[in-house]
Order: sequence, then structure tokens, then C-alpha cells
Amino acid sequence: MHVRTRTIGAAASAAALVVLSGAPAIAHECVNANKQPGAGAQLIIDASTDEVVWVSRGLQSRIDRGIVDFETGEGFSGLVGLDFDGDGKADITTWIVGPEGEIPTKAQFNGKPCQGVTNIGTWFEECFGA
Repeated sequence: MHVRTRTIGAAASAAALVVLSGAPAIAHECVNANKQPGAGAQLIIDASTDEVVWVSRGLQSRIDRGIVDFETGEGFSGLVGLDFDGDGKADITTWIVGPEGEIPTKAQFNGKPCQGVTNIGTWFEECFGA
């Protein structure tokens, strides 16, 4: 990992904590149960260390241009991959979008829990490992 990525990783790690765990967002965010984990993710975070392990070129460009401030999370919206087993690959992908950083609650609970867009907490309870 080169210096630029390491620097961004350190900054992104702090922001990831703000974006993902500073509120009950992770319990209310969504997963698309029909997509491959990591598909479309703009960054991947190691869930056990809260460190960013990968940043997409597009997100890196937005950081470099000052569009995304990872110290505050301002300017970021999109897909975040979470790596639970430490292999550097996303095991699940969630969204940080819309008002309050989440897809509306009605949309999260509108369909079957293990198909399409679903609440991430529901997905873990009813679908993960099934």
C-alpha cells in the first residue's frame, strides 16, 4: 500500500466510524440480498478493526478534489463494503444515502427479507449463513 492510500486510509478510518457507527445507522441500513458482496462498493472497511482496506479510484478522486471529507463524512454517499473475516474483501455491502444516511424505512421492510433490498439487521437475523 503506498503512502497516499495509507494516508487516506487513516483519514477514512476515522470517517468510517462517524459514518457507520456514530449513529444507529448500521442497524437500519440496507443490503441488496441479490447482489454479490462488494459489488459497487466505493470503500471496504475491516469490521473488526474499523480500518479502511480499499478505496475505489472514483472515491479517491473525490477525496483528492475535496468533494468528500472523510474526517466528517460530508460529501460521501454510496456503497460501503464491510469485511468481517479479515480477507480484505467485502462480505456485505450497505448504503450510505438519502436523508439521515439511509434508504427510507418503508423500502427496507417492503419485500421478502432475503431478496432484493432489505434491512441489514433483518438480513443478518434471517438470511446470513442460511
